[in-house]
Amino acid sequence: AKSKTYCDEIKGVAKENGVEVTELSTHLQGQLVAVNPAYDEAFDAFAPKEVHGKPKERQAWATEQVKLAAKASRNMGLDASVSFTGALAWPYVYPWPQRPQGLIETAFKELAKRWKPILDVYEDNGVDMGYEIHPGEDVFDGATFEMFLDALKGHKRCQINYDPSHFVLMHLDYLD
Repeated sequence: AKSKTYCDEIKGVAKENGVEVTELSTHLQGQLVAVNPAYDEAFDAFAPKEVHGKPKERQAWATEQVKLAAKASRNMGLDASVSFTGALAWPYVYPWPQRPQGLIETAFKELAKRWKPILDVYEDNGVDMGYEIHPGEDVFDGATFEMFLDALKGHKRCQINYDPSHFVLMHLDYLD
């Protein structure tokens, strides 16, 4: 991530093979920035063994990886990266049993608290972060994206990754 030479080599290998690198993906690392404890064991598989069973260490590792992707993106001449937001509130998406008042708002404040320092690194590197709107994430539709963006006080690097494949599966018109 920190070596411009290495990043140039990666872009060169891709180009030699007819591949254009348009953005870097940190979907799995982004997921690990915000894991509800109900998913701890399942999501350990996405992290190095050294942090398995250690949610705070796993989160710190993931946060650092996503920040490094901002630097790598800059070194590769990219202006966008894509990721998942993670899922602190997803187990409560269905309102039964009734969830405590303010639970979702509190979850989005915590989500923003975790992502703001990451987005600041993206700002420092001139790279946008496009979040994939995806079931299983706290940001799973337009309304939840707006909640996230509001919790981030409109951080200019917080963007949407447009992925119409999910719209097709949800029987939504992806061209409308």
